[in-house]
Amino acid sequence: MFKFQNIKNTIIYLFLSIGLSYTFIYKIPWHSIRFFQDFERYKYRVGNLFFNGYEEESFGVFLLFSEVLWARILQLIPYYFYDIDSGLAFISFCCLTIYIFFTITRVNFAIMYILLFNPIFIDLIISQVRIGLAFCLLLLAYSTRKTVIVPIFLIICATLIHTATPFLLLIFFVLMFLKHFSKNNPDFLKIAFILPLFIMISFQFILLPIFDYFGDVERAGYITNPIYSSLFFSFPWIFFSLMLTILPKGEFFDKNIDIISYAICMGSLFFFASVFKFYGSRFVAVSFPLFIISINSLSNKFKYLMFSILFLYQIIYFSYWV
Repeated sequence: MFKFQNIKNTIIYLFLSIGLSYTFIYKIPWHSIRFFQDFERYKYRVGNLFFNGYEEESFGVFLLFSEVLWARILQLIPYYFYDIDSGLAFISFCCLTIYIFFTITRVNFAIMYILLFNPIFIDLIISQVRIGLAFCLLLLAYSTRKTVIVPIFLIICATLIHTATPFLLLIFFVLMFLKHFSKNNPDFLKIAFILPLFIMISFQFILLPIFDYFGDVERAGYITNPIYSSLFFSFPWIFFSLMLTILPKGEFFDKNIDIISYAICMGSLFFFASVFKFYGSRFVAVSFPLFIISINSLSNKFKYLMFSILFLYQIIYFSYWV
């Protein structure tokens, strides 16, 4: 009986996720509200792939960093959709459905709506959907981690969609390694909070010199572009990470410890990335549902206070974003 109820709830959540995603993507005129630069770049690339038919191929280990699967997805859009916008919107729809389903199965239905009112997340779903799709596959891999082949397949697909995937995956495995050697969960969360400082130091003194050595000026310029770095913009997220680290936790804490530690790390990573002038907002964007789940794991005394602060922040941000 209990198993049947779980299956019934899963089906309900899935249909709710599909319905909400459809409404969000297809019924709200986002492109009339805001110009999405990356979306326009994808449209140009689809046209280029359609008329030219190919791009320079990579082989061997370099294939894993060529984002070849994303190129193939874009290449198929003109064959299955009447225009490019519809094809890209469908990718956003699939991505958002996964995000909503992952969130709605872990938090209250009403609280889940906060997910849909964050400009940084909206920009991810509409414009930066490539990294959003890759992270969604990682969420599916995490959800199916009790199997072996399925997570591996999803991780490979995510890597072939966005080159940031190995980095996002590495952070997860480092956190799991540190959790294994931590004395207790509160200490582990403190480690997750400070870890990004050492990551950014490594980037500054190891990654950038490697790019310089191989002459990858374009990629180095992209990840250090000051347009994408702002201490003012990143400060609220290190605040949320800090609160998730130190505030008392509720009954869902132990169950969601992996998600909480990752959210803390992503918020802190955004801040320290901004300190070092790296492009860091995408780390918060892809992991925003994890913040909602993490805040929901706080004790009742602080949970609703933090949700109120988060929602107020999003409303203020909307006034600048629109």
